Amino acid sequence: MKKSTMLVIFTFFMMLSHLSIEPLSANAGENDCILEASVDVIVEVWNVDDQGNKGHRIWKGLIKQGEQKRIVSLHGQIRYARSTYVKEADKPLSGDIGRSCNNGKIIGVP
Repeated sequence: MKKSTMLVIFTFFMMLSHLSIEPLSANAGENDCILEASVDVIVEVWNVDDQGNKGHRIWKGLIKQGEQKRIVSLHGQIRYARSTYVKEADKPLSGDIGRSCNNGKIIGVP
């Protein structure tokens, strides 16, 4: 196969891959927020469904004091629960807190 044909095929696939990713990158900043911990905390985050209830879980984990975790939501709304009992991971989380999650907003989880 000629080099020029290979170059055309390569260029075509590069453009196609860029176009397929572009809709995702357009929403990346609109529906994201930052969870920020003032103490060590376990957090579980869900998207919000059409009725405003917990949808599917986005993330669960530990955020150490002073650290941040970036969250990307589907529609700019999240619900979360948290616990400061980090040494006892089997303890239930408390709260069912709803917040807007857009434009990199910082949410303190305590």
